[in-house]
Amino acid sequence: MMNLKVNLLSLIALGATVSFSFIGRTYAEPRVAFAEKGRLVLSDDFSQAPSDHKVRDISESWQRKLSFGRWTSGASGGVKVEYVPKQGHGPVLTYLGSAKDVIIECEFRLPRDAVPNRHFRIFLDHPDYRGHTIAAWANVSSVFQPEGLTLLHNPKTKDKKVIEEARFGPVALKLKPGKWHKIRLELVGKRARVTIGDTVVEGEHPSLKTTKIKIGLNPGKAGGELRNFRVWEVKPKNQ
Repeated sequence: MMNLKVNLLSLIALGATVSFSFIGRTYAEPRVAFAEKGRLVLSDDFSQAPSDHKVRDISESWQRKLSFGRWTSGASGGVKVEYVPKQGHGPVLTYLGSAKDVIIECEFRLPRDAVPNRHFRIFLDHPDYRGHTIAAWANVSSVFQPEGLTLLHNPKTKDKKVIEEARFGPVALKLKPGKWHKIRLELVGKRARVTIGDTVVEGEHPSLKTTKIKIGLNPGKAGGELRNFRVWEVKPKNQ
């Protein structure tokens, strides 16, 4: 097992010191579970591809909104995602509800050709600021983030000024062109972990221990395909 360790970092935010830690790891052997799945709270197999920009109920507790891009039924199941240049933003599909300690899984497939702007991102947002409470990036060729697997905490003020930023990673990531990959994002208290295959990034920040009201799925401008999006509550340790 190979471990990558980075020293504790600190950032100045609003006059206060915010400390956080980072551990990036790649594994070649079974690892201890970070969190266990409890109740399934959100599921989308994309059997009905989003076709407009209205907020739609998809369960008693969750709504779905197509924010950007063109999302159509995929040839191999799931949904095909394309960038729409006149919208001025990469494809985004958002789910509105309530999430705190959760496990999120989704399968994604990036374009086979070696083109710019290939990535897949899952993000969760807090209601009291712009930016993202946490975002997990699987990046091949987008310029927004370093290549590899990264966790990023980057809340912003209403005028889009970054309040603080905590970056966990990147860790080198190998994605086979044109193949399906599963991403798993786990949030427990102030800890987060993202896993793709045997590549893992873990991070810790006090601001992660909060209720989030939005989950977003964001392929890059190169597009791609998604399927089997699921969200579970974290199973309490005493069960």
